[in-house]
Amino acid sequence: MARKNEHELISPVDISEAPLGEGRSLVWTTTVIAVAAIVLFFANAGTLAAWVDEKPVSEAQQRASDLANGWSAALEALGVTKPRDDLHRLWKTAQAARFGNEAAGQ
Repeated sequence: MARKNEHELISPVDISEAPLGEGRSLVWTTTVIAVAAIVLFFANAGTLAAWVDEKPVSEAQQRASDLANGWSAALEALGVTKPRDDLHRLWKTAQAARFGNEAAGQ
């Protein structure tokens, strides 16, 4: 790869020297992270409940577990978690598949 000087490589991509969209990149990044967090909060409630249940037992963990399990049950009743549950079920079926005379756990 070519070098501009002794310590700097030339990029194979033409990168503009001017700053791009001053300030907009932070707004865009924040928006994407917020939308992803909201989608996961609704669509992945079962995983949140399972994660909380894995933590060491304490009073705070028990409250968090009750909240997470209640949240998961409410979203399951609305059908919001169905796509995740279906995908998880397919994954577990594929994971349990055995070929030939292969024993489980190998």
